[in-house]
Amino acid sequence: MSAATDGTRRRRLRGGPWGVVLVIVFALLAAGLAAGRYVWPNWERDYGHELRFDNAMFGRALEQPISFSHRLHVTDKQIDCYYCHPNGERSLSPGMPAAQLCLGCHNYIIPEHEEILKLKAYNNAGEEIPWVRVYYNPDHAWFPHYRHITSGVRCQECHGEVETVDRLRKVTFYMGFCIACHREREAPLECVACHQ
Repeated sequence: MSAATDGTRRRRLRGGPWGVVLVIVFALLAAGLAAGRYVWPNWERDYGHELRFDNAMFGRALEQPISFSHRLHVTDKQIDCYYCHPNGERSLSPGMPAAQLCLGCHNYIIPEHEEILKLKAYNNAGEEIPWVRVYYNPDHAWFPHYRHITSGVRCQECHGEVETVDRLRKVTFYMGFCIACHREREAPLECVACHQ
């Protein structure tokens, strides 16, 4: 290896001509953050206090293993939420429908539709439908559905108007959303109410 080749390789490892530019950019960013902290000393992280949650429709629309339309089933066919999510009033989780529940209707209603055939395949294989999770609470937050539902909180208040959409979008709940609701309803605000 020649000395010229070795020198070129070393310059590339150090960042070449862009190395100096990157160092300057990072230094300016660090100085800008420090200056911002000085100018706004009381700035705190936003926990979602200003988060609009009218329709639970932020994030990308998620592909599910079986195309399921809440609009079609809830609004058009008038199927109650608790028929498919039966545990909401008595459990931490409302539960996800098993293929067998869906086939109670779909063995007779559009039984040869391609999505129903997928449903039957999961059922025949004895597998649960691998639904893609839509709503996320942090692991350190405890959210018992039954306590909220029996207190009169409508599903739509947290999940949005799911009965109006075909495909749900990913939603992450932030602490400010829960705190605002608890303040409005005069519900407990102690840390242990949600963090157990």
